[in-house]
Amino acid sequence: MNKAKKILIATGIYPPDIGGPATYVKTLQEELPRNGFEVKIVTYGDNEEVKDIYKISRKRNVVFRYFRYFCQVWKLRKWADVIYIQGPVSEGLPATMACKLAGKDYLLKVVGDYAWEQGRQRFGVEDLLDDFQKIRYNYKVELFRKIQKCVVKSAKLVITPSEYLKSIVVGWGAKEEKVKVIYNSVNVVDFNLSKKEVKEELNLEGDIILTSGRLVPWKGFELLIELMPDLLEENPNFKLLIVGNGPDKEKLESKIDDLNLNNEVFILTSKKQPDVLKYMKASEMFVLNTGYEGLSHVIIEAFFVGIPVVTTKVGGNSELISNNKNGILVEYNNKVKIKNNIIDLWKNKEKSYNLVTRAKESLNEFHRGVMINSIVEILKK
Repeated sequence: MNKAKKILIATGIYPPDIGGPATYVKTLQEELPRNGFEVKIVTYGDNEEVKDIYKISRKRNVVFRYFRYFCQVWKLRKWADVIYIQGPVSEGLPATMACKLAGKDYLLKVVGDYAWEQGRQRFGVEDLLDDFQKIRYNYKVELFRKIQKCVVKSAKLVITPSEYLKSIVVGWGAKEEKVKVIYNSVNVVDFNLSKKEVKEELNLEGDIILTSGRLVPWKGFELLIELMPDLLEENPNFKLLIVGNGPDKEKLESKIDDLNLNNEVFILTSKKQPDVLKYMKASEMFVLNTGYEGLSHVIIEAFFVGIPVVTTKVGGNSELISNNKNGILVEYNNKVKIKNNIIDLWKNKEKSYNLVTRAKESLNEFHRGVMINSIVEILKK
């Protein structure tokens, strides 16, 4: 009998944290043991530790956090046959230092540009990701950029969830043959409930427009709130549900108050994936006005659940959606086109049905088994 291969996953977030990377790591934790692997996880988190999950508190300063993270990876280095790092900076820097000191190769997953995200949130960067790649910024942003480039270049193999992100990583200096695209997947449970039944269970009324994601500037939630008065003139029964949490929460709540939309726009925080899927099932459409997307879990989830999608032609979205075939693509923050497409989908039920039907037909390469088989093949090598 073959001995199980031991995989250490170094991640920044893990459930109950929400987001695609947390869902991805949880999926690996569930599926890899079924394929002959043992799994241990190092993550940041302040809730109770469970077996084989080692948590580094976020309550201390960044230097102390990184040092503790480094020490934990170092302790587990001899146990692990493979170390699989889920990002290039907050988990990547301390885990990479431990690997280099131990003379151990590592795999790396890149789902975004950490330097850009931090620049947008903390250091006054206003450019979108593609423009960001061509411009130099202040030393703090450039430090993050240098760190992620070094971590990427030193990896044995880099995995990205889209061809778009592969092009970004190659632009950082990674060799093209060392970067492999494996599309994300989702695991969606059919609730066997109608839209009406789910609405009754969730105590929802009206024609629901759903959006979801981390509450950060480039996700475009502010514009969707600003559109609601015009949308309500067309259909007074519209409701906008925003599922997510993040640094822009208070700003968005103030916008809702200023426009007197407290009975029409709602922010739902800390929802687990099954709850988000129920809100999708209850909705008329999913709208994602995002300025950046690597490859969106929530768009794939909307495909599985069966609601039409309106999103932006940025990042990996064009790898998921063919415009007017299995979804709608518009320009980021284009008020007129987003509004018109929302109204059109509400009025044109046949169009919505056709988009949903074709979206479900395009899901084969995003099934969970396809992703797991691709990861297992790499890990066994």
